Amino acid sequence: MTLRSRLLIQTCLLAMMTGTGAIAVPANAQTSAPVPLFLKQEAERDAEQRSSDTNTAPDSTGGTLSQGGFGGTTTTPSQFPSDPNAVQSLSLGAVDAEAVGTIDRSRGGLGIDMWNGTTRKSAAQLISELPATPATHAARDLQVRLLLSAAALPQDSQDISLLDARVAKLINMGALDEAIGLVRAAPQGSRGELLAEAEVNALLIGAQMDEACAAVESYGASYDQLFWLKAAAMCAFYANDPTAAAFSVDLVREMDGEKDATFFGLASAIRSGTAIKSELLAQLRPIDIALLAIAKQSIPTSQLESDNAAAIIGITNANATATDIRLEAARKAEKLGLIDAEKLAGIYGSVNFEPSALENALDDGAEAIQARQYAKLYQAAAQSDVPAARAEILAALFEAAQIEGDFMQAARLSAPLLADIPVNGDFSWFAVDALKGSLAANSLERAENWLQVAKNASNSGNDIASRLSLLYPILAIAGLEETGAAKPVNQVANATDSMGTALPGLAPQMPTQSFGLGGAITPNTNNGMASATVMPNSTSPEDIQKATDQAAAIARHRARMTEWQEMQAARGDQAAAKRYAELTFALFEGFGIEVPAGLWDSLLTAPYAEDRLTISSAVAHSMMASAAARQKARTVAMAIQAQQIANADNADPKALADTVAALEMIGLHDDAQHLATELLLSFDQ
Repeated sequence: MTLRSRLLIQTCLLAMMTGTGAIAVPANAQTSAPVPLFLKQEAERDAEQRSSDTNTAPDSTGGTLSQGGFGGTTTTPSQFPSDPNAVQSLSLGAVDAEAVGTIDRSRGGLGIDMWNGTTRKSAAQLISELPATPATHAARDLQVRLLLSAAALPQDSQDISLLDARVAKLINMGALDEAIGLVRAAPQGSRGELLAEAEVNALLIGAQMDEACAAVESYGASYDQLFWLKAAAMCAFYANDPTAAAFSVDLVREMDGEKDATFFGLASAIRSGTAIKSELLAQLRPIDIALLAIAKQSIPTSQLESDNAAAIIGITNANATATDIRLEAARKAEKLGLIDAEKLAGIYGSVNFEPSALENALDDGAEAIQARQYAKLYQAAAQSDVPAARAEILAALFEAAQIEGDFMQAARLSAPLLADIPVNGDFSWFAVDALKGSLAANSLERAENWLQVAKNASNSGNDIASRLSLLYPILAIAGLEETGAAKPVNQVANATDSMGTALPGLAPQMPTQSFGLGGAITPNTNNGMASATVMPNSTSPEDIQKATDQAAAIARHRARMTEWQEMQAARGDQAAAKRYAELTFALFEGFGIEVPAGLWDSLLTAPYAEDRLTISSAVAHSMMASAAARQKARTVAMAIQAQQIANADNADPKALADTVAALEMIGLHDDAQHLATELLLSFDQ
């Protein structure tokens, strides 16, 4: 049946109805199906993992919380027993489609029990309030995994669709392919109109017009709301079928009048070939962006200053966008996480430069537009087949980006190019730049190799040693320097609030004597130089060697931190240096790394009261209480909210460090390490 024939049938149906429209199939129809295989397999893995752990964990009220239940203090066993036969016969009704995800624990998912201790209503609120643009890329990666994870869901309030909320949030944050994948992972019969509309919108934002119109054709027979009539008109315009387009536009007018001035203005602009009035483009929807592209008109540049992720992505995709505007839009979009570094590389690579400009990229003057300068250096590096020349260009790119506050982005952009440069002594002059770039791109194995090259090349005739000293806290957090700390450490220091409720906090600073790998650690001094004595747990050669190695590591750590602190004291901006030191020390404590005696005291300078941007006390309490109760999804959601202050000049270092500690407490060590590294690198720009 053609689109036009179907629309004629819909018109007849509309004439027979009372004006309320046809009744669509409910998005949350109550159907029953067995537990999906992916949940069965995940449950079996979780059951095996839990068999070696304790069966209960303390909740925030001092009670016990079942590892598999969904109530705040329930001790009901998990609804996913480890017995395969029981799992196969278990029926969850409508929850099955909602529990779908595109990743499990083996691929970065948070586990089937991640909503443990959270009501469905609370989960929906947590999802809907997640930021569209998390302040750090580490937090964005974690947020995407939270939304994509296959997980069992709370049984209350089953009229609330968490799947709808998850897809909507993915689109809101520009994770378009992920949103489409999540929609298509749901069983065909369980997809309601909201999911169908979300899939079309994601395709439109991503400028995938052919796929979008195929989806409109597929879903349009099931729904007759205004969105589908407008989408039918858009697809007819795209197919250059003015008759079908006019018919659909008339149907929209018949059903709703001309309330949607933007839609009718765009339809008129396409028909007449004239420009649409700018005042109609203030709040652009995905369908508006598609119609603008069909009309061969650009999205207003004012949208770059808005929070409209769809419009910012649209500007980067639209052929009608001027090159320099598109470059700056792409630069901003990648920084916000709306596009990935690969997409940014494609846009930078599409700019036409004269061959001579690329050949002389290091000698010519900088481009007037910063993103254009990045594009030129990126292309010059990509086209160079001489590793030494490529390294020199990347060093210039890193230097320019550091000055502009774009170093993290430059590292993500150039990561594939950096991977092709040999890691050996011939590039010792580039080793520290490559090390820092690898850290920023979260390529820890490559960073470790470059660190070794840098150490081997360090001597009195170069500045490698001092540059490595400045990076020492980041290297320690990333696990590239041995500090003598146990790895990983998930300690909880409990306190109580005014009501006597247990309040978990950060792992405390290492006391005078604490027990880690190898035995008791006792600080010692020798003419003011820090050293350490570690008592072995036994007289066995293995324990004695462990204690000796740990004592040496602690002594080196203390000496390196003393040297780092002296370099910080010489910085011109002492306010920034103090804030950076506070973040470093607080992060160390969260990871169980010693802050050498006296370093905290060195920061005790007036004024003691400072103007800081911090997080709500309720958010801080919820985050740490959820972490103590091992409520993964809630902890992750609160940690993402708490780190939203990261880009502020006066962000509270303690509040940021607490987000890292919370992730560490629930076993997300790699995420905590990634976030901490990104925070330190960002603070140090």
